[in-house]
Amino acid sequence: MSALAGGLLLAPGAFALPSKGQPLPEFSASDLTSGRHASEELKGHPTLLVVITDKDAGDKMRGWFDAADQHVKDSVHRQSLITLKLPFFVSEGSARGKAKGQVPQNYWKDTWLDKNGGMAKALGISSSETPYVLALDAEGRVVASVHATVDSPEARTIWSALSR
Repeated sequence: MSALAGGLLLAPGAFALPSKGQPLPEFSASDLTSGRHASEELKGHPTLLVVITDKDAGDKMRGWFDAADQHVKDSVHRQSLITLKLPFFVSEGSARGKAKGQVPQNYWKDTWLDKNGGMAKALGISSSETPYVLALDAEGRVVASVHATVDSPEARTIWSALSR
């Protein structure tokens, strides 16, 4: 996605991911195949939710999913959100096409993208090169959240929450 145009600043706001025990806020977006989805769909199974708000954070997102194979059961759903604030002249289709070049095809339906920062706004997060990561229980409630890279000490919080 490094070829995406600049201008990725989201509306000002402090880091305020939903806290432990809170339900995931309502939002919707399209996946990389253009299928529409809503946050309500993330209920029904524990979920590792990795969110990036910067077009150059794809490698850091991938790191979380690579590590998940060693830290959580296969029954834990892996979901990625790419929520950017792109200039008007960059279409969502163009952004989706760039993302498809970095995301393996078998994960396209589990990768939701919006170019206007709507998911970031719903989650209360701002633009950052560092991923935001949430562990959700089967009811869609947050059991842990961090704003960190997978190699940080904070990552243990996510792995611990998803291994219960």
